[in-house]
Amino acid sequence: MAKALIRITAAAFNKSIEYALHDPPDWEASSAKIRRAISRLPQGTLYPSDHGRTVEFYVSVDGKQRHISKDAATIHNLAKKKYLCILLDILLLTNSTRKKDIQRRHKLIERLKKLIETFERGKLDLRQIVLTNQQYHWFTGEFVRKRIDADKAIRTACGILVRSKSERDIVNYSEGLAVPLHYEERMLVYVKPLVDELERELKQEGLFNRELYRYINGNINWNVPPEYAWINTRGSIWKSYHPPTGKIMIFNDFRIMLADGSILIHEHSGLMSKFRYRQNETERIAVMKITGSVDRNHLIETYEQEIDTPEKLIDIIEKYILPRLWF
Repeated sequence: MAKALIRITAAAFNKSIEYALHDPPDWEASSAKIRRAISRLPQGTLYPSDHGRTVEFYVSVDGKQRHISKDAATIHNLAKKKYLCILLDILLLTNSTRKKDIQRRHKLIERLKKLIETFERGKLDLRQIVLTNQQYHWFTGEFVRKRIDADKAIRTACGILVRSKSERDIVNYSEGLAVPLHYEERMLVYVKPLVDELERELKQEGLFNRELYRYINGNINWNVPPEYAWINTRGSIWKSYHPPTGKIMIFNDFRIMLADGSILIHEHSGLMSKFRYRQNETERIAVMKITGSVDRNHLIETYEQEIDTPEKLIDIIEKYILPRLWF
């Protein structure tokens, strides 16, 4: 079991939300969702009193103010409410071309950034404020990930062990834009219909007249003709096939939960010049698509040349992740 180690700092989130607000994909739907979230939060308005080194928190309800600096749960809920209220005001001004509205929107973004910085100085957990409850529990919970040899791994800035410099860059730049993610999280995919189809194909072609596989003590060996031998090679997803459940294990490079609760999968193919790697990587992505485990709106595929500069990588994160991550 593992836990996500990505940190959300005020500086990273403020940079991220500013990118995301450049062109929100559906500000009306996002505004409606934010209103619903606000309606479920406690009554009252949070007032942080920033003394530089320390921040005190007060709540005002029906004109009465009281000190709540020791009530962490209430502080986080009201901090989320304050954050969402400002974000809602910003989104409502998104399409306005009036000069006053444009200026007000800019001021609100600056106000939001200062608020997040104040929350950080007040030692609040920013994840509880800027993430939905579903996102927060998913990102901070434990998950099953692929084993990695520490001697051959590369460590990211936040301490995650990854397999390549490109993956290290993806994690580091994601953290720099406050994008929480799970690295190599296990996904179980039901593939028995594909296995049955393979058996039918082999029989029709006259290439098969015995059991398709042998499954002993948790290990599987496929009895296939030489032209299909790659499914028995190291790294093949088919080596994880579990006949009792009809499932295989796929370890996605990166998984990100979006604001609507759906999972965005980012697969980075780094060694495509190597035939076996290319075969296994292509098959893995194809199986996810064929089984409906992922659709085109929730899959990002990148290759080495597409992220070989910081600008290219940031552009991908800014376009395909940030607007769907925060609202």
